[in-house]
Amino acid sequence: MKFSKEKAILKKQLGREARNIVGIPIKCSAKFPQVIVTAPILEKNNSILPTTLWLTCPELNYRIAQLEDRGQITKIKEKIDKNERLRKELMKAHQRYADYRLSLMSEYELERLKRENEGQYRVIKESGVGGIMDFGGLKCLHTHYAHYLVKRHNPVGRLTHERLITEYPALNPVECKQKCEVEG
Repeated sequence: MKFSKEKAILKKQLGREARNIVGIPIKCSAKFPQVIVTAPILEKNNSILPTTLWLTCPELNYRIAQLEDRGQITKIKEKIDKNERLRKELMKAHQRYADYRLSLMSEYELERLKRENEGQYRVIKESGVGGIMDFGGLKCLHTHYAHYLVKRHNPVGRLTHERLITEYPALNPVECKQKCEVEG
């Protein structure tokens, strides 16, 4: 079974079974998954999953949720809206995310999806980070940060990273590791 060693860790991290895993591109210094790659089509029910890169690290998820609770989505969006270079960079990041998601699918899967569900096909083909259709919008720092960790060219993820470093300069490795360790 692919990723069998990591499945118990991912279940603990996510609080549920991980679905459609095709890769674990980023692990923390303790060798626990931080980001997973999921296939865009759910195997069980043939529905789509436009979020391709998932942040699984409980500590990063918690800290980013705190940033979001303190209005960082709005602040980052305002910063990007005021800066032409950042806006263009975000548009490219969304397109690269869509291209990466498409690279995980076969031509057969794409054609079948187009035949069977034009709306889902459009979402898979045209949506950006986290499945967002409005490339100028911003709804979740977690997905952008996962994209940044893997590909390093997402301005929202980079700005989130800068905030994390500023607001949380120290991490207790023992406490962090306990959030991912499983017995056996």
